[in-house]
Amino acid sequence: MMFTGAANLATSPAGDLIIQANLNTLMYDGFADYDGAKRAFQEDLGEEPTGALTVWQIHSLGYRASRVNMTSVSFFPFDFGGTMTEDRAFVKGTVEIIEEKIAYPINHVDIECSRSEGTCEYRQIALTLPDESSWVQSYHIGEIANDTFRITRWEGQLIDAIPLNHSACRTTQLSLNFETQEFFEITRNNVVEGCETMLGVTLPRLEKPRVSRIVDGRDIVSAEFKAISEETFTFFSSSFSSRVEKILAQESEE
Repeated sequence: MMFTGAANLATSPAGDLIIQANLNTLMYDGFADYDGAKRAFQEDLGEEPTGALTVWQIHSLGYRASRVNMTSVSFFPFDFGGTMTEDRAFVKGTVEIIEEKIAYPINHVDIECSRSEGTCEYRQIALTLPDESSWVQSYHIGEIANDTFRITRWEGQLIDAIPLNHSACRTTQLSLNFETQEFFEITRNNVVEGCETMLGVTLPRLEKPRVSRIVDGRDIVSAEFKAISEETFTFFSSSFSSRVEKILAQESEE
């Protein structure tokens, strides 16, 4: 489907104008030297510089131009930590999976526990970053979890809780230590075999408990946007990139 859009652009009355603008975005001279800009782009792709862009090349050009225009956003609060009173407790932060890559690294979790009610309300939202297979190059904000946990232990500065709903393929226990400011989620299998979700996806059994922790997410968020920035720099025209690198090299020598 993504290539259909590129094909439609190639035959559109405004196709050349959009392609020229995309070339300019990547620091090719799309308006003053359209044919030369197309050939230079093809050369940077490592392909024959014919000056006639293929559907794949048009798609790649559009993807790269859109990616360059993406900016860092500061949607999520960088609150981290937990506070506890006699009857209520609060935890905020970013969830990361220990020894595994999480599907949505830019996330924010908010936990509120009530001793008198015997429950913890757990809400998690995430910022999804697009990739080349995405329909559009824009961010998406969505709710990942909105669950209620039953408190099994409230002792001193410690709280343990398990989900009220035990029908899921996997079950997650909360282990919150407010004295040490260490907050963990331990996910285990809840069925004997693989489990099919409501979306038709079969989840395999975990070979071992999956341990996540709630941390200060600033470094995680910065790393994700830094990776995008480093990737997009490689999309600029080679002549422009080489000039930037020379300037940076001169500045480092001074």
